[in-house]
Amino acid sequence: MAISHNDLSLRTHWRSDISSRLALFLVVISVLCGLVSFVLCLAAEASRSEATWYLLSNNGDGSKTYQCVYTSSGRTPLACAVCAFLLLAVAMFAEHAYMLVAATSPKHPALAAWPSLPDDPRTSSSAARTLTLRACFLFLTTWICFAIAAVLLIIGIGVESGHISQWRNPKPGCHVIRPGLFAAAGIFGLITVLLGVGLYLTALQTQRLHQEEENMRRGITQATRPHQFPPPSAPQAAHTTQGGDPATINKASTSA
Repeated sequence: MAISHNDLSLRTHWRSDISSRLALFLVVISVLCGLVSFVLCLAAEASRSEATWYLLSNNGDGSKTYQCVYTSSGRTPLACAVCAFLLLAVAMFAEHAYMLVAATSPKHPALAAWPSLPDDPRTSSSAARTLTLRACFLFLTTWICFAIAAVLLIIGIGVESGHISQWRNPKPGCHVIRPGLFAAAGIFGLITVLLGVGLYLTALQTQRLHQEEENMRRGITQATRPHQFPPPSAPQAAHTTQGGDPATINKASTSA
C-alpha cells in the first residue's frame, strides 16, 4: 500500500502535537516543582537551628568559658532542604529535557540551528540574532542560578545534619547557618524556574520564525519555478488497408 503525502503530513502533525503537549507538561511540572521548592526553602529558613551560649565559669585571670546548646535537632530544616534540593533538580531536568530532545531531533531544525544562526546567510536577520543571543543568555543564566541554589542547599544540609544526635548536650562550639541562606537558595531556585520558562518561550519564537522563513522560501521557490509542458506529439497519417484496418504511414527515406 502506497503512502501518500497527506499521510506523512498527518503523521508529522500528530508528532508535533504530541511534542507540544509534552513540552507544555514538562514546563508545568517545572514551575510546580520550583514553587514547592521555594516554599520548602522558606520553611527551612523559619525552622533552622540556632545556638544558645552559656557562661560556665569565670576564671580569675579574666578568661571565661562558654558552651553552647542547639535549640533544635535540625531534622525539620534538614528534611525541608533535602526535599527542596530534589524538587529543584526535578524542575531543572524537566525544563531542559524537551530542549535537549528538540535540539538533537531532526524534526526541529529551528532549535538545532541556534548556534549556526549568526553565521547562516539565509537566517541572518536581526530577529534571529536577537532570539539566539537571548536563548544563550537564558540558558547560561539558568544553569548559574541553579548552581548557586544547589550549593547553598548543600551547605545548609551539611550543617543541619551535623547535630541530629545529642543536640541537647552542651558543646564548646556550635556550627549554625547564617540567617537568609535557605531563603537565598529558594530565591535562586525560583529565578531558575522563571528563566527556564523564558527559555521555553524563546525556543517557541525561534521555531515559529524558522517556520515562517521556510514557508516564505518555499513559496518563492514555487513561484519562480518554470512551468514545464510536455512537447507536442508529431501528427501521424493513416490510411485504410484492404481489410479495413487503419495503418500508419511511416515516412522513410528512399535510396536513389
